[in-house]
Amino acid sequence: MMLETANKILGNSTFRRRLEELEILEKERIFCGHGLEHLLAVARMTMLICNERNIAAEADIVYSAALLHDIGRVEEYTQGVPHETAGAEMARQILAEIGCCREKTEKITGLILSHRKGGDKADKLKAAFYEADKKSRMCSFCKAQDECNWSKEKRNYNIEV
Repeated sequence: MMLETANKILGNSTFRRRLEELEILEKERIFCGHGLEHLLAVARMTMLICNERNIAAEADIVYSAALLHDIGRVEEYTQGVPHETAGAEMARQILAEIGCCREKTEKITGLILSHRKGGDKADKLKAAFYEADKKSRMCSFCKAQDECNWSKEKRNYNIEV
């Protein structure tokens, strides 16, 4: 299966530059990072959840949204802008640069905008994307557990789908 949009994002110079900026900003961060490993984990976990629960999900949209969902953290760290808002705006720019159609852009940015505050329970794909973002972390191995502000209920100590 070819993920045309997601692969174009990976090759996009704006995306690559932003990912490098994010890596620099998080270099001293003791908590979960938001690099490529996390982005791909969110995509894979979303697809697993959707498969398990028979939720319709187009892989290219899920992977594209996952690659872009934390790209707005640069603005969050430097300007205090919520990263889902800044991320959706940056995603629109990157998607325009790669020639993504409006309909697909809206689906991708919809997932990005809903990934932080509980998703959209009425939209099963958005809810799965939100859940995958949270479950993609393995808290039981985190060196910053004692300093983390995630509630005990939100933390992941087991592997589950």
